[in-house]
Amino acid sequence: MNIVGIHPGHDASLALVKNGRLVHSVAMERFSGVKKSHIIKFEYFERFLWDCGLQIDDIDYFTMAFWNAENVPWLNIYSPPNEHYPLSIFGRDNVDVGILNHLDVHHTGQENWRPSFVEGIGYTLPNLWDRLRKPFISQSFRHKLVAPLHLTVQGSNKIFKGYFVDHHTSHASAAFYTSPFEKSVIFTVDATGREPDETSGMFLGDGHRINLFKNPQYMYGTFYDSATEFCGLGPGLEKAGVLMGLAAYGNISLKAQDNWKKWTRPYSKRGETEDVTYDDWLFHQISGDYPYVRTMIPQIINKEPNHYMYTREFQKVYSKEQSTSQHVMNVAADIQFIAERSLVHYAHKLFKEASNLHDNNLCVAGGTFLNCNANYKVMTESGFQRMHMFPACGDDGLSAGSALYVNHQVKEQPRLHYEPKDIMYLGYDYSNDGYDSPYVEYDLDLDIVSQEIADGKIICWYQGRAEMGPRALGNRSFICDARRKDMKDIINSRVKFREWYRPFAPVVLNEYKDEWFRMDFESPFMLFTVPCKKPFDIPSGVHIDNTARVQTLKRSDNTKFYDLIKSFYNLTGVPVVMNTSLNIKGRPIVETPEQAIELFNESDVDILVINDKMYYKNKLKNG
Repeated sequence: MNIVGIHPGHDASLALVKNGRLVHSVAMERFSGVKKSHIIKFEYFERFLWDCGLQIDDIDYFTMAFWNAENVPWLNIYSPPNEHYPLSIFGRDNVDVGILNHLDVHHTGQENWRPSFVEGIGYTLPNLWDRLRKPFISQSFRHKLVAPLHLTVQGSNKIFKGYFVDHHTSHASAAFYTSPFEKSVIFTVDATGREPDETSGMFLGDGHRINLFKNPQYMYGTFYDSATEFCGLGPGLEKAGVLMGLAAYGNISLKAQDNWKKWTRPYSKRGETEDVTYDDWLFHQISGDYPYVRTMIPQIINKEPNHYMYTREFQKVYSKEQSTSQHVMNVAADIQFIAERSLVHYAHKLFKEASNLHDNNLCVAGGTFLNCNANYKVMTESGFQRMHMFPACGDDGLSAGSALYVNHQVKEQPRLHYEPKDIMYLGYDYSNDGYDSPYVEYDLDLDIVSQEIADGKIICWYQGRAEMGPRALGNRSFICDARRKDMKDIINSRVKFREWYRPFAPVVLNEYKDEWFRMDFESPFMLFTVPCKKPFDIPSGVHIDNTARVQTLKRSDNTKFYDLIKSFYNLTGVPVVMNTSLNIKGRPIVETPEQAIELFNESDVDILVINDKMYYKNKLKNG
């Protein structure tokens, strides 16, 4: 059985569950070269199928957790004629559920749009459809988290079966079904909505079943997104992690320490304040400045890169130049502190309320849990003993989550076991594809590469299958020596061209993790920021607060990368190297060997390694 998951929103992606196992997933930004891309072109879909060894007609089911017809023009969806029409409104802005009665004029642009019946397929659905929870579902679907679909695909005469799966249920499924847990609770948080049912969820996972446990109405993810823009850092969708890095340079106020619980109480306990207005009010409480509505911000007027990602187009508080002032750093520190304390608080409440249902296991998902600092606090302070995340815990994981949900919950297929490597590297392997290089080719020697790293060289490291998710986990990485104090500044200024204050991530051999870092758990997906015990030994691998967003590495998960670090350890006595994603500012991680060569040409780095071959910048074939 082949189930293809589709996510045609920001961080658009495709995934394949084949015979019950998640075997392939890729974000469309890797194909398009546009970061956070929301478009799935038919050529990308064909490329994905080719990577998977499938033809279109080999697909048994399609799944999705979001639908925008403009983003996938080669696909059409319909409600089967023998099912309840699963709609009342479409899109997260409209709350007039009771009066719409299957009428949508908000997103289609068509006055008096109504569903029509297509013989043999079903009823037409509107151009945009988002979420199945209250209040975004008709009465007959109120307690369901999935709705059946019929689909037609360009290039095929087949009528495909499919399912629309609730957004947060898809997040929860990506985490739970790839976890090692038979039983767990699942906490999901993101920033994609303004209604209390949209931005968080708490679920129970037991065997192959997932059930909604409660809706905590936790909405701080939307505030964090808006606050990133108010701080002058850029769109929250793209730059929330920058705010997290900036926060370490600030001082946490007593006001934030005294009020964080009140400020993050559930939506229903706020009173009548609508969420956008509440976020404006809260930013003023933290910063002392109010995000007044003004003229359109210059980033959009000037069409700067990713200008379309902004959500507060007419509100500006601080400029990019002001974003590194001590005042804004202090504001960022408060915002991050509140995120950490409130996530721990809600997770601990879940720990207590579901006390006999989780076996001390917690799964988390949603873009908010890319906040590695908060993840460490949740892991160590919420009461749970074990915690799991899917590497693509943002919306790029929705395609995998919706497909896994249908496979296990709807089709009742048994759970399968995943090792970390099985979900770290879900992309295509180009090892057997040829490529041309202008450089003299050498056979890879890990001892030589480790010596070059120890001598201060920067390595472009490209191997095997691409990672799924935003982190480079040893197959698409820049690698260098964390012992050198100046290496962070060199990488930021010569290679990545990004903000000076952003930290880099160390990779440590798993058996040495507790010697170098304050952790008694593994971090294979680089989603925890932990205190470093020896910060002066790896100064470029730690942040200003002596923490590090660490990846722990077992040889069974990535043999070649492990052996490289082991060789470096034998040479230097340090089982740690610095790792950052193989891209430059504003671009996604490279996908193909040709892109790795192009990046090598453009970057001020020294050595390129592609699978079992290595190349030096100063040794051209015709040089």
